[in-house]
Amino acid sequence: MKKLLLITALATAPLIAMTAQAADSSTKITFAKDSYCGSFTGNIKNGKIFRLWLNANQEMSIRNVGDDQISIAYVKGPNGRIDVGRYETYSSFYTDTKGNHYMKLYGNSSHSSVEFCAY
Repeated sequence: MKKLLLITALATAPLIAMTAQAADSSTKITFAKDSYCGSFTGNIKNGKIFRLWLNANQEMSIRNVGDDQISIAYVKGPNGRIDVGRYETYSSFYTDTKGNHYMKLYGNSSHSSVEFCAY
């Protein structure tokens, strides 16, 4: 039994390391003190994963504030994928659980400006 536990632990160790590494490769978005919003300006043409710590029952708004076009590939919360509402000038979703939320965005040029707001 001990050998089986050791083999299982050794087999899952790379998966745990890969998950931590994937989280580390995301770009953390922080909000200034007393602000509901944070932003990113840079290249997202090949896709970029953003990470935000959000509380439960918040509305998160993602808005393009640049001249290019952006698209949201996915949003994942602590409990899995979250449906995103897409509107003319922004996209939004509601959180159901507090924790890190990951979103992958693409831009159509090498310079994008995106605003993230949580209410």
